Amino acid sequence: MEDRDDLRRRLENLEATVAALQRSLESLQTAILREDLSSSGPPEPSTEATPPEEAAAPAPVELQPPAPESPLRPVTPSQADWLQNWELWLNRLGIGLLLLGIGFLFRYAVELGWITDAVLVAMGFLIGTVLMGLGWRLQRRVIFSQFLQGGGLATNYLTIFAAYQFLTVMPWGVAFSLMVAVTLGAFFISLRQNRAIFAVIGVVGGLATPLLLYSTEMSRPLALASYTFLILLGSWAIYGVKGWRSLLLSAFWLGWLMLMVSMTVHQPDRAGVLQAILALTWLGFTVLPPWYQWRDRDSAAELYRSQQTSPVPIGYGQTIALFNPLIALGLSAFLWKWSATVTARVFILFGGLYLGTSLLWRRLPQPWRWVYSLTGLVLVAFGIVVRYYSNRFILAPLAIEGLILHYLSQHYGARTLGVIAHLWWGLLSLGLIGQLLFTAADRPPLLNLAFFTHLVVLGAAAASIRFLPPPSRPLYWILGYGVTMIGIQHELASFGTGAATLVWGLFGGGLLIYGLRRDTSAVRTMALITLIITLVRLFFVDLINLAPVWRVLLFIGFGLMFLLLSYFFRALWGRSPVASSRISEETPTNESEENP
Repeated sequence: MEDRDDLRRRLENLEATVAALQRSLESLQTAILREDLSSSGPPEPSTEATPPEEAAAPAPVELQPPAPESPLRPVTPSQADWLQNWELWLNRLGIGLLLLGIGFLFRYAVELGWITDAVLVAMGFLIGTVLMGLGWRLQRRVIFSQFLQGGGLATNYLTIFAAYQFLTVMPWGVAFSLMVAVTLGAFFISLRQNRAIFAVIGVVGGLATPLLLYSTEMSRPLALASYTFLILLGSWAIYGVKGWRSLLLSAFWLGWLMLMVSMTVHQPDRAGVLQAILALTWLGFTVLPPWYQWRDRDSAAELYRSQQTSPVPIGYGQTIALFNPLIALGLSAFLWKWSATVTARVFILFGGLYLGTSLLWRRLPQPWRWVYSLTGLVLVAFGIVVRYYSNRFILAPLAIEGLILHYLSQHYGARTLGVIAHLWWGLLSLGLIGQLLFTAADRPPLLNLAFFTHLVVLGAAAASIRFLPPPSRPLYWILGYGVTMIGIQHELASFGTGAATLVWGLFGGGLLIYGLRRDTSAVRTMALITLIITLVRLFFVDLINLAPVWRVLLFIGFGLMFLLLSYFFRALWGRSPVASSRISEETPTNESEENP
């Protein structure tokens, strides 16, 4: 994996830094030793007679310390990253400018007639081979070597493309064979040097070969799809050994893109074989990433042991798991020209399959379980939208899915799933508010299917709050409150303005009673806001538009309601007068009456 390569590079940098520090320490020790020897002076001669053999003994030779190498200055991690970034950009600029300069040179030489087309192609291959050879020789300079060999591979691809498309000096069969050879060479270099970039270049060049070498034979749907699948097989084999993330992502997106091109540019023939290729491609991208992570679970657990989440991190494999069935089923629907009903049934069936796998297969790693659950819900939602996209009642099943998303987010402890659930409910809220503001209410009021659909959405939103963390709950309550107020106005608009005002007042009174009984300040605040809005509507809308009789009844009714609320206020709150109010009602005693 690329993370391992990056870890190995950092370890090499650390070892180089330690070696530099060790050389510096040796140099310092040598200098101290020299100082000690020079300050001690020569030893005094001995007066005692010495034996002949001792006198003949050679004088001790002072050991000269080896000349110290020039020590490297220690580099901090931040400085190492800075140097590495500069080296990367210098290599990119260098190889890019070199390729552009070679291209300009060839064009200038052709215009002046210095070289023929065949010689030009030969020079292109020579430059590509030289770059690859230099990169192979300079493998100790990892970054520099990668850019040289990558530039050599790109030069060979471009040379074959120009030789076939522009210079027409190479037949299609030869050009295609050379393209395949370059792709295989890129795969070989990636495996030999353990570098993911060459495998990515091979996948990109291999999948782009049918477009670079366009021909009538290769543009047929079956031929193009078969060739694409063979390139994907090679990338899967390398990924199964190395587990490179960039290779999997490039193969996934470019592979599905080429399969899409193969089935949409021309009328597909032999649909059964094409469907088999689609099914195998879906199966490969479905099975391979979790299999590799499950096989590599021991090293992954060691690497991510410090995290509080699952040992297997949420990464690239889970990101493609969501799109893989959507693309495969979408291309299958296009291939067989399914109707909306058939498409919806197939999507819902596969959604149930993913949901069942995530809930029943206990050995599936935790990140994959919630990703498969999310994929199943998305497939079911897509099937519902395809079948009932013009139906206003579509919001009810989607709201139930939003409730399930919040439940799964709490069940799996996945923050990403919680964020997706919030986005899901945000879109549902926009759809519901749009229906309430821009469509007329069905009849009879309060007894129609649209009203019950809105109730289901509000009920699912209220049930979702149970699975939310406390900081997120107020936002859902506020949105639910606003939608409820708009819904009351929408549903009772046919009765006139007074009906909505009356229900708003009763709704505010009910909220106030609930807030007092449960001693919830937020609910009491929302109740007071509702009552204030009701009074504003009563004076500025109903006072003008209502008939006199209804105006009198409405004002008297609200007056009585406010008086009753005031009378039972403290009893509903359940607190003592001193605790509930700064105004204490003291009953006058006989003594106070006698002595005013």
